[in-house]
Amino acid sequence: MTDLELLQLDHMGFIPGPEEQEEPFLARVQTTQAQYAQADKIPEAHWDWVREFLDHLFHVKPLYICAFYSNRGLTPWQGGASWIEGRKLKAVQLREALKKGHFLWLYRREEILAHEAVHGVRCGFNEDRSEEFFAYMTSEKKWRRVLGPILQRPWEAWPFLLCALGGIFWAPFYLGGAIWSSLGFIRLIRQHRRFKRASDQIQRVTRNARSTRAVLFRLTDEEIEQFSKNVSIDLFAAQQTCLRWRVIRHYLKGELWPKKSL
Repeated sequence: MTDLELLQLDHMGFIPGPEEQEEPFLARVQTTQAQYAQADKIPEAHWDWVREFLDHLFHVKPLYICAFYSNRGLTPWQGGASWIEGRKLKAVQLREALKKGHFLWLYRREEILAHEAVHGVRCGFNEDRSEEFFAYMTSEKKWRRVLGPILQRPWEAWPFLLCALGGIFWAPFYLGGAIWSSLGFIRLIRQHRRFKRASDQIQRVTRNARSTRAVLFRLTDEEIEQFSKNVSIDLFAAQQTCLRWRVIRHYLKGELWPKKSL
């Protein structure tokens, strides 16, 4: 694959995962495209704003994500879910109420679809610490962008809910809920600081906010950790040979729209 072909696939939402080799990467691309061609899909108009927004935010314009409306399997507070198996996206599920454009009058369809599309685009990754941070960057409200990533995994909500319910019958359960919440906030603050330091380090190289976000979006948890500690990005990038870093090196140079001569 030439760099131009790789960058075009990346921009369409096929981001190579950590250490993903060319053959399995192309097989994933072909499987996803074939699945998309055969699946029932939400109206294309529902994607228009989402694609333009994600393009501006992370330089990715997902064209082959299957999405459908159904409430099956969603918890009462969930507006949607991304179904990923073996680092391959099967589909994005949206709650039926979103056909009308809103869920509980708190979330617009476009916001939830953008959130789940981030998970879909990053299906080749398995990075728990960063995943929700990137997904919540798509939120309209600043407080959601700040507080939303407090949960890294869906099950983490249950201990707090059980403690809150148990507190009705035995007050010490409230203490357990407070401790669980405090641990979550401490982790959240640390991760925000880590992201900020890594972002500042990357921007010293890119000199461009959009290129910085594009690079950050394609990093692993460990790489974000290293760059937050001032590891040299230039030296690190020069040592990498995988598909993902072939893409990232162009973005570090600010080359978001490569010429055909690449």
